[in-house]
Amino acid sequence: MADNNTGKEKREFFRYSHEKPVQYKVLGLSDKGTAGSDFIDAVSKNLSASGVLFTSSYLPKISSIIAIDLDYRTSRVCQEIEDRAMIVDNKMVGKIVRIEENDDGAYDVGVAFVKKSEKLPKDIKALLK
Repeated sequence: MADNNTGKEKREFFRYSHEKPVQYKVLGLSDKGTAGSDFIDAVSKNLSASGVLFTSSYLPKISSIIAIDLDYRTSRVCQEIEDRAMIVDNKMVGKIVRIEENDDGAYDVGVAFVKKSEKLPKDIKALLK
């Protein structure tokens, strides 16, 4: 069987090293019926126009919608992020697409930014408070 892997990067956007503190908040209803979580501290590892990878000691659920307080304005992809991504009250809105446990018990969390064109609940702004 022929190997179709050409070794080319499959990502649409190049990822830049971006090691800075971030905070994120899981949006939506918790198990107790309350809206969202508190902001959780994390550290970003890399950033692109389509998403971010960060390390967190908290294990979020895959497919969760989150708000990320991220200093993207100092990055090389600032304009691309602002053009594409949904930003509400200066927070990036993203969806958790990948989680990997590290050797130290923390988690690498891959987040795809929600695009401005995607539809989310109208009350998402209320969940950020």
